[in-house]
Amino acid sequence: MSTILCIDTASDRFALALDRDGAVTSFETDAAQDHSRLLLPAIKQLLAGDEPEAVLVVTGPGAYAGIRVGIATAQGLALAKTLPLYGIGTLEAAALASGQRSVTVVHPAGRGEFAVQRFENGMAQGEPRIAPPESLLATGVVGEGASRLLGIEIGARERAVAALNDRARKIRKGAIEPGAEAFYLREPNITLSRRQRAAAP
Repeated sequence: MSTILCIDTASDRFALALDRDGAVTSFETDAAQDHSRLLLPAIKQLLAGDEPEAVLVVTGPGAYAGIRVGIATAQGLALAKTLPLYGIGTLEAAALASGQRSVTVVHPAGRGEFAVQRFENGMAQGEPRIAPPESLLATGVVGEGASRLLGIEIGARERAVAALNDRARKIRKGAIEPGAEAFYLREPNITLSRRQRAAAP
């Protein structure tokens, strides 16, 4: 495979990375809550007429709507062009970006809390969990929001590039199976619309 696209929409800022025969280019922009409008034009711009031969998407945890848009877009591209689709977790991508084999990774989980996962020798230790920020201060964490905890900040672009650098070779060798499912640590914070509240008994 010559061209592999990576999509990371786990944050308010989204990132794309493209591997063309080992040469990686990347893009990051602030999407706030506008991933659905901005993502496809950004992909088209980054591809610059090239056709991807596989798609890699960051599957979460992260911003609920962002993850949903990223995976739906990746699935749409894969389906329309008959491409294999692969997934990678947000925390694993951040661990890869840190360059550390043993590290504790964080990512905002909403309500002022963080998703947390420990990696030892490059392997995840247990499932991600939710933790309050005060329990993580000065613990040497890395990831998005880590600078608030006196750790090392890693954003969407770094995650996308690291994920692609790790997975592209494996994808080309057929060493990993296709598949990408969204991963959420908690249910989305959805409220009833005014119309639904008015109609409620």
